[in-house]
Amino acid sequence: MTRALRWGDARVDVATLPAGGAAVRLSAGAEDRRAIAGRLQLPSVEACAATFALRAEPGRGVLVEGRLRARLVRRCVVSGDAMEEIVDRAFESAIVREEPAAAEDDAAEEMDYEVAPDGRVDLAELAIQILAVSMAAYPRGPGADAVLAEFGAQGDAAGGQEKPFAGLGARLGMPGSEPDGAEGGDADG
Repeated sequence: MTRALRWGDARVDVATLPAGGAAVRLSAGAEDRRAIAGRLQLPSVEACAATFALRAEPGRGVLVEGRLRARLVRRCVVSGDAMEEIVDRAFESAIVREEPAAAEDDAAEEMDYEVAPDGRVDLAELAIQILAVSMAAYPRGPGADAVLAEFGAQGDAAGGQEKPFAGLGARLGMPGSEPDGAEGGDADG
């Protein structure tokens, strides 16, 4: 049976897990989504939910398997326009009481883990961390290619020299910026 927890009440004491493990479902409410957006510096988090299956693994702590789903509003790194990003990520982690010793075999695959010295883990915090590493590092919106093509054309018009940022200042409304990249006066001094 899956237990639904409120985002703010998602701390689980792993010592009290039933022998067969536990299933937990979290869904962020409006206030929680605003807090997540602020923390991750996003315009908006439209939806965020996670499911967790926790089970004790002798000698390994508690194994956590789950899935995170979120719908975010991001800013395109090229145009600055708002865009939607969907995150749907399965994950696996372990909850341990202390930092594990270094693996003897470097080729051995390491599992992500959370250190919980008091035996309590905040599943909402784990979900936020997974969301943070799952988002696109450089989100590009649907109009990004057209904007890049426009910048490229402006660079070509400036004498055939490659100027990847030609026109960027003008596009962003920066004073004194010229689309041909000629801002800043004479380069010869």
